Amino acid sequence: MKGQPLVVYSGPRDLEPVVREALGDRFVVRWVPPEDDAVAKALRDAAVFLDASMRVRMTAAMVDDAPDLQLVVTATTGADHIDGAALARRHIPLLTLKGQTHVLNGLTPAAEHSWLLLLACARSLPAARAHVIDAGWDRTRFPGVMLRGRALGIIGCGRIGQWMARYGHAFGMVCRGYDPYLTEWPEHLVPTDLHALLAVSDFVTLHVHLSDATRGLLRREHFEAMKPGAVFVNTSRGELIDEAALLDVLRSGRLRGAGLDVLGGEPDIAHHPLRRYASEHANLIITPHIGGYSPDAVTAVLRFSAERVVAHFGGAP
Repeated sequence: MKGQPLVVYSGPRDLEPVVREALGDRFVVRWVPPEDDAVAKALRDAAVFLDASMRVRMTAAMVDDAPDLQLVVTATTGADHIDGAALARRHIPLLTLKGQTHVLNGLTPAAEHSWLLLLACARSLPAARAHVIDAGWDRTRFPGVMLRGRALGIIGCGRIGQWMARYGHAFGMVCRGYDPYLTEWPEHLVPTDLHALLAVSDFVTLHVHLSDATRGLLRREHFEAMKPGAVFVNTSRGELIDEAALLDVLRSGRLRGAGLDVLGGEPDIAHHPLRRYASEHANLIITPHIGGYSPDAVTAVLRFSAERVVAHFGGAP
């Protein structure tokens, strides 16, 4: 095994065989738990870091302490948990799934989870369930919103946003979208400017990649411009929005509710104001960034990501 590149893999351990099979005999694979210290230690000997957890922030210090590192691959579309600038200084490629449409187009878990959060908010699902667990049976406490005829506003109309439009159309909703980069619009998705979309939408969902240009995309003025009684869903990144402003419109009752799969600063969320609010109020549902986490989907993107490692080192992809 001497001389073989070491691939440090941090992700679901039960999918380690998928990584090993895709990499073949040319590489040594070492699984490490998604913990800062474990990853930092393993990277000191690594040629490649293959990440499928997003739980560890790869800092500049980790990069500087990994003298043999040649490649970083993340089996995710976003890479804000990785210090790309530190990698660039050493000319180490960072490969993500962004733009890999031939792999991503058939993967729907993130869109399905977004739709689940929308439905759960519309029907006050967590609160209704808790009511029954407490031996209650008063349906008048949980009036639901009928989706048919309601307006769905989609911010970011790429792959996931277009799946949301399909779901909304199937439920009889009027679907409007805001995306300054989209040139060809699906028939059932009406292009709309952002402020008009916020003003008329009963449900607003956010599906945008995090970048310097999109960080803080939805500010306080946007949340205050939303239609009273609307529901907001974010399964992209917490840093895309002004979370303090969202908390204020939830507290004030302006919004019916919100469903979040992401929080700024995750996974260190113990003291996050939105998490604390959700622990005492039923109009905010938070899940731990599980939107894209389905064994079917993770297996597919892990295999593809491992094949990219092989290709980088001169093998057949």
